[in-house]
Amino acid sequence: MAAHRNSRRAFAWTAKELNEDVLPDRRLLAAALQEVCRHLVVPDTEGQMTTHPTQAQAAAYLHVSETTLTRYLQGQRVPPEKGAAAIFDTACRDAGGSQNVGITRERFLELRLRAEQERCANCSRLREAARAAGQKLRALQDTTDRLERTAAEQGRELRKLRQHAAFLKKEARSEKTAQPTPAGKAGPRKVRGATRPATVLPVPRRQGDRQQSKNGDLAARSIGRRAEELLHGGRPDSTLALLRHTAEVCTPLEVASLVALLRTEGQDELTDNLVHIFARDRDDQDVMQAALVLLEQRATADAEALLRTAAAHLGSALSRIGGSKLPR
Repeated sequence: MAAHRNSRRAFAWTAKELNEDVLPDRRLLAAALQEVCRHLVVPDTEGQMTTHPTQAQAAAYLHVSETTLTRYLQGQRVPPEKGAAAIFDTACRDAGGSQNVGITRERFLELRLRAEQERCANCSRLREAARAAGQKLRALQDTTDRLERTAAEQGRELRKLRQHAAFLKKEARSEKTAQPTPAGKAGPRKVRGATRPATVLPVPRRQGDRQQSKNGDLAARSIGRRAEELLHGGRPDSTLALLRHTAEVCTPLEVASLVALLRTEGQDELTDNLVHIFARDRDDQDVMQAALVLLEQRATADAEALLRTAAAHLGSALSRIGGSKLPR
């Protein structure tokens, strides 16, 4: 039967251009597929054999979609082993034998296998890159979490310092009209209630802060400088108000640090007043914590005075366990 002919160049559709990102082994397989497909003898719709089949006719003849055939020929997709063998066997049958196709069946399937392995190796590299990127992302998230925790801690400390500064400003404005009160009268509760400014801002105490020791030292130095300035300025009432505010809002660590600082600087009267006010007004747990810190700082006398004052206070838990038997 005569083959149907037309003016088109035979198998022009097999000459596909390959993109630059097509891997080497895929390029070899795509080139081999293009050559194999040029040996197909495809019947047209009338059942006549044509030497100029269209890509659509060839795809139907090979039992694949036209899009799939395009991807095979462009190296964008590797055909499965059975599909590649079927394409090669069909071309060999149409060409009259593998000697007329220009490549052996074994070589053709070897190219397909290498292209498939090349694809898998590339996927493996991508998976490794994704894993490394995931590790970096988790490390960045951990760093972000640490920075957020540090920022929150610093924010709390800043708010505390601002509140304390606001109290000092309020106290400075009110001291101009306050009547002087000797610092030696720091004992009774009713005096404390009568002289303390009514607008003292509460500062929340923080327990277990990993920067607690550093913050306690900073707060102690700041309060110590202010107390010394008030005392030297001849304002004992303001000094007493500052000590009361300090004993009320500061943590046991901060009070213990301030006691040690004032004692070191020779401010014995201020130190004794602060110990008395703190032991009288704070609960037993806070007193015990402050005493432990003083003992660690080798301020044994102040720790003992703190405990004895708390034990002597009416209703104190320390008085119930025997304040008169404290160690010396």
